[in-house]
Amino acid sequence: MTEKSALFDAHCHLGWFADPVAAARDAARQGLELLAVTVTPDEYLSWQEPLADEANVSLAAGLHPWWVRRPEDADALINVLPGVRFVGEIGLDAAPRHAGTWAAQLEVFEHICATCAETSDPETPKVLSIHAVRAAGAVLDTLERTGSAERCRCVLHWFSGSSEELWRAARLGCRFSLGERALATRRGREYARILPAELLLAETDLPETKGSTTGAAEVLAPLERTVSVVAAARGVSEEEVRRLFADNARALLDV
Repeated sequence: MTEKSALFDAHCHLGWFADPVAAARDAARQGLELLAVTVTPDEYLSWQEPLADEANVSLAAGLHPWWVRRPEDADALINVLPGVRFVGEIGLDAAPRHAGTWAAQLEVFEHICATCAETSDPETPKVLSIHAVRAAGAVLDTLERTGSAERCRCVLHWFSGSSEELWRAARLGCRFSLGERALATRRGREYARILPAELLLAETDLPETKGSTTGAAEVLAPLERTVSVVAAARGVSEEEVRRLFADNARALLDV
């Protein structure tokens, strides 16, 4: 992140824009930097080269739990993990509509986290952006058991677990990326208020659909609203929260 950067989106789906390269350059012009997660290894590989020269983009290799059907689905991601620093979106989803893949999700997530722990560089640890829907406890169990909580930098995206799980994650050193949807709930705003400042990041999780024609302005606006809501929750100025998010993103990425 450069000194002129206004905001950092810690979880967005850049590959879902109609023209990801144009969207990345539009974001750069507006001082916006992105941790761009992917939902499959193929998506990551398809954008790895086109986005390689976009200095404001950190592209993550992922396998979203919604795309997991069987344990072997992890293989393609495992093959690229040794050579990448940013990993996501990965995780677990125990919502009823994904119950049929739960066993495969657990095996896949375990394999990914173990590989990340084994291949993370102590000088520049891997950064993991993690999905945990109705599964915070299982996610934290896996991060702890595999050593990835200790050896990687884990970011819980749109966290909605219990207060007990929140503090367990914080003790493990997890960061939390907060966006408008998380902050729309009373629980989300309370978490934004009570979490240690150094664990907070901003996210959008945008766009919501593939082929979106929205641009950086549509990403920047919800980030600005996130700054405003977090500032109100913590009783500080928006400028303080903006600076906090920027400092935390720099620390996450070692820049």
